[in-house]
Amino acid sequence: MKKFLALALSLTMALSLAACGSSASSAAPAASGSGAAEAPAWKFERNIEIVCPWGAGGGADTTLRTFAAALEKEIGVKVVINNKTGAGGTTGVEYAMQQPADGYTWLLCTQSPLLAQLTGAATTDVKGGITPVVRLVHDTNVIVTGKNSPYNTFAELQEYIKANPGKVKAGCMSITGLDGVCVQQAFNGDVEAVAYTEGAQLNSDVMAGHISLAVVGPAEIQALVESGDVKPILVCSENRMTMNAFKDCESAGELGIDCYYGPYRGIFCANGTPAEAIAAFEAAAEKAVASSDFQNWAASQGLDQRPGWQNTADFTATWAADTADLEKLVAEISK
Repeated sequence: MKKFLALALSLTMALSLAACGSSASSAAPAASGSGAAEAPAWKFERNIEIVCPWGAGGGADTTLRTFAAALEKEIGVKVVINNKTGAGGTTGVEYAMQQPADGYTWLLCTQSPLLAQLTGAATTDVKGGITPVVRLVHDTNVIVTGKNSPYNTFAELQEYIKANPGKVKAGCMSITGLDGVCVQQAFNGDVEAVAYTEGAQLNSDVMAGHISLAVVGPAEIQALVESGDVKPILVCSENRMTMNAFKDCESAGELGIDCYYGPYRGIFCANGTPAEAIAAFEAAAEKAVASSDFQNWAASQGLDQRPGWQNTADFTATWAADTADLEKLVAEISK
């Protein structure tokens, strides 16, 4: 377990997407809306900016662009997306924190930059510098292997690991983020996490058997599962997925493995942003996420498998609980 902390402290961060969550609410907002959605005392008068700390084309960026298209119809102004990449997401977080807290700059974020701060891999004060606004989606991590690997179930994989110590390695897009934590918790330190910077390369390597395992999202690997080029070994969630490609794969919950981490993506703002602006954004976001366009897109990406939407109050509670859980986890790992 100590290997993870050493990586977190020494690597130049290969964070991408990741996060975890525990508090459940409906997958889509209720049609009636929350109290904040009924009468926000704020009107946006110019374009708003939403910062994405990761590059174009990834899961975070795609989620944000789909959300922004729906949000524009509800918020009454143009939504400008600003991709500020670097340092595993912390560059974008820091940029958003430095903008005026006037209700016109928002941030899409996951738990990976927070974990980077907690492990000492980054110095940006993610924990104390941003305020949760709404949660959009909660994804699921899946551990997959190539079609020619000698194991087909998690139990068979465990036996193989015992018989071949040090041989099995797992590729991750966020080795110092929550993908790396998934590897540690699923295998109790018996499998080494290996950093990747490109999802296409990771998929190619696991398919060809150049690396034993990969921690990926269902949308990223579904086609390869359906073609038979890779095999899902473990769904890192409480229950099995209903997607055809993964419905026969065991879940962490049914196996009693404490490994539920998966990227959720939410909107944050800098501390000090007017409460009226947050309430108005929440109201518009609730309608945007409930729209058929966003919900249909989410289903196509496998993002309807776990409760996603959370309003400001619920997301604030989730963020606080997850921060405490991650602090505890980092302390345990460092022992």
